Amino acid sequence: MITIKKDDALFSVDIEKTKNYYEIHSLCNCKECHHYYAHIKNKFPKLDEFLSEFGVDISKPDEASSVDMGSYIDYLTVYYSVCGKPVSAKEYEFDLFDNLPLRVTINGEYAPNEQAGDYFMISVAGIKLPLR
Repeated sequence: MITIKKDDALFSVDIEKTKNYYEIHSLCNCKECHHYYAHIKNKFPKLDEFLSEFGVDISKPDEASSVDMGSYIDYLTVYYSVCGKPVSAKEYEFDLFDNLPLRVTINGEYAPNEQAGDYFMISVAGIKLPLR
């Protein structure tokens, strides 16, 4: 376990367990999720760097809520889980500008189907990926 500090918030994170989780967890088969898996990696480098610090693979979310807008898909909220637990804050939120304004929230309120043990969630709102 390592401790990650973001402003005044501390998180105890098992990086290796989190990475292993992302190697084996199941992915959704819908077209919106497949589009996300294929196109997210290089579109948001700052978000990828932030998530990687926690051991999270940006291209393998636990869940994504999305709407097909015709020329792009609006990913209203995308959820990632991290093995570990918040130490000093129940919730941590911040805005990240990475080609688009994104809202990042860390908390423990969403429960993915495959995660077990201590974990918390990172949710990202505002991701939009073009269809062409």
